Amino acid sequence: MNPDRKTAGRWDVLTAAPHRLAFLSGFTSLLLASTWWACHLLARYGLAPAAALDMPLAPIWAHSFLMLFTVFPTFFLGFLFTTYPRWMNGPLVSRRAYVATPLLLSGATLAWLIGVHTGLGWQLTAVTLALAGLVVALVALLRVLIDAQQVVSHAIVTSAAFAIGVVSLAGFGYGLWGANDFALHFAVRAALWGFLLPVFFAVCHRMVPFFSQNVVPGYVAWRPTWVLVAVVGLAWLRLLLGTAGVLDALAVVDAALFVLTAACAARWTSFRARGNPLLWTLYAGFVWLPIAMLLQTIRDASFTLSGEWALGRAPIHALGIGFFGGMLVAMVTRVTMGHSGRALQMDRVTLACFFGIQAAAVARVGSEIATAPAAMQWLLLGSVAAWLVAFGVWAARNGPIYLAPRSDGKPG
Repeated sequence: MNPDRKTAGRWDVLTAAPHRLAFLSGFTSLLLASTWWACHLLARYGLAPAAALDMPLAPIWAHSFLMLFTVFPTFFLGFLFTTYPRWMNGPLVSRRAYVATPLLLSGATLAWLIGVHTGLGWQLTAVTLALAGLVVALVALLRVLIDAQQVVSHAIVTSAAFAIGVVSLAGFGYGLWGANDFALHFAVRAALWGFLLPVFFAVCHRMVPFFSQNVVPGYVAWRPTWVLVAVVGLAWLRLLLGTAGVLDALAVVDAALFVLTAACAARWTSFRARGNPLLWTLYAGFVWLPIAMLLQTIRDASFTLSGEWALGRAPIHALGIGFFGGMLVAMVTRVTMGHSGRALQMDRVTLACFFGIQAAAVARVGSEIATAPAAMQWLLLGSVAAWLVAFGVWAARNGPIYLAPRSDGKPG
């Protein structure tokens, strides 16, 4: 076969459906970002001196940019570009949009990894690429929303959250350009509470009961609109209160979020799904959300009562590793299997990867609670190792699927 034709054929397959390029790009960004962070941590503890490169930017900002603005958005855009039109019987996302977005976000990851060790120019290039990617995505979603035959609340929430994501990323770029720590803090908080959490919750609210209903006989879907509005509204309220410095009110908002998300976990979980790991991993991944909100409630209540923050970054990593990471494995596996013509099943290797993410979450949360320096260090490094191995194996398992035609011969 002519090499050019072979390459063109693979590109056609990779871009035949919205999720393919997005998921493959997401894996690439995630592994690059996680490997870089692991090298940084090893260098910090003196275990890999060769990895100790000059970094003109604070490591926390470097890590936050990658996870909040390139890694997680690339993955859930692969999901949203696939399901968003189906939610509302709307027009399909254009090929131009679903190809451009992951390429721009992947370019942002590469530019950022160069920029954190070289200087502001590459950093701002990365922000510009990521901003372009999010804007292209937002415009594509809004076009579906405007032309849809019906409008659903989940689409409105995700579109609004993406708009907040665009604003927060622009704020992050401004913070870099002006060396403004307040702008950087705001951008990271806005991305977490205003952008990622609302999108992840809206998808869970829509899809977890739907998937359960299709698998568990007699399952009654529970997804009232008021719960979606309340959880997302409280997340946005939390963002506003934190930005305004009304810190004493945060514990009340966190407690309300804990109660609501715990109620969702209880109502959505069916123990009759225990023989179906593709379903019950959704339940297990979601449980991390109320756990994270409980930890956040304790942290903020500690500040209100004593003036000191308890638990360190444990709540944020319960949210980011446990909830975001766990739901990523469960949701992406389902889409990958279903849209490649394969059986809707989770094999043992993928299930082991899911447990690896759970172990990473437990270890990372534990590293913030531990008091002995040695325990903190090894729990942190163990968490990164578990995360990298789990996602590395999962990527190797799924990557070839995106480069191959559907096994059932259907288009897409």
